[in-house]
Amino acid sequence: MRILRIQAEGLPLYKKPFDISFYAVQRVQNCHLQSVHNLFGNIYINTVEALAGINASGKTTALETISFTSMLLSAAPLSSNFVPKILAENVQTVFDIDFFADGKIYHLMSEMIRTRRPDGGSGIRILSEKLWRKNATSKTNKTNLLDFSGIDPVRNRNHADEYLPDDVSIMIAENKQRQDTTSFVDLALFTDFNLYLPDGGIVPTEIISLLDPSIEYITVESIEKKKITRLKFYGQKELVLSNPAELYNYLSSGTVKGVTVFTAAAKVLKQGGYLIVDEIENHFNRELVVSLLRLFMDQKTNPKGAVIIFSTHYPELLDEIDRNDAVFITRNCQGLTIDNMNTLLKRNDIRKSEVFQSNYLGGTAPKYEALLALQKSIMESLEE
Repeated sequence: MRILRIQAEGLPLYKKPFDISFYAVQRVQNCHLQSVHNLFGNIYINTVEALAGINASGKTTALETISFTSMLLSAAPLSSNFVPKILAENVQTVFDIDFFADGKIYHLMSEMIRTRRPDGGSGIRILSEKLWRKNATSKTNKTNLLDFSGIDPVRNRNHADEYLPDDVSIMIAENKQRQDTTSFVDLALFTDFNLYLPDGGIVPTEIISLLDPSIEYITVESIEKKKITRLKFYGQKELVLSNPAELYNYLSSGTVKGVTVFTAAAKVLKQGGYLIVDEIENHFNRELVVSLLRLFMDQKTNPKGAVIIFSTHYPELLDEIDRNDAVFITRNCQGLTIDNMNTLLKRNDIRKSEVFQSNYLGGTAPKYEALLALQKSIMESLEE
């Protein structure tokens, strides 16, 4: 499964409907030299998608919306605690999602509402849902890719079906029929703190060497239903840790995050899924981030078209991305907006970081007046 477009109307904070596309709208001249993956014909997806903006511009909210969409498509219970709570209470929200799978193009329309339960918690109820499907043919192009005019739905939510929970999408039946196993790995939960959650096995030595060459190995095994982590530095005795949090006593935050992120990346690259990372530069130096992105850009390490979607405060990282349509600018001006850089900037001969830092697009740099006010306040305090 490859997500083509997400539209959502009724989300709080957004001043206009949320709208983000992941297929390449710019021309692809040589796919071997660009970070794209061919779906069929002349339809490509970008394998690296960046969300850039200043503080409080809505980067995390946008990632949470994408994550929520992945849960919806995966038919996960939307009332579960691990699902981002992006809906406003008692406000109907409509998601229109286009995706590609098994040589076909799909459109899912889900109308839902978040309500307060008698126990004080909140739950999500899907009010209506329809799924359209059409074949991808030689006549399919960027103009008609998402056009489902004249096509009847192949699935329609039937509330008479007592076996379908209110917060689970009809995608559960579609996924079962297609035996879809698309991997969505969301690391946004660990933005503000690092936590190594081992699945088991050996952390590849290539990852360890990249992060900290003084480590000989890290292994994880299950003993009596408990995860035991074994850590060994060269020339030292092996350490046996019963709690993954103990790694903080021996490893830097960057190494802990790196083990988690690069292990997840290796899994997603192998399966051809999605990796979501919020504030990708946290605890990482620039070269380490660039190394991660290049794994997804290079078709030799990413032959299945896995996609990394990340947010960043650092515009310099945008210069590593070869396409304008793979960059989204988040801004907050009396409401959140998210726009594709390709629609805001037609020129390709300007460095993306310079456009961002110069505030050429508006709303991408701290307000000059606020900075002057802070400087004045500090100078006045020094005179007291």
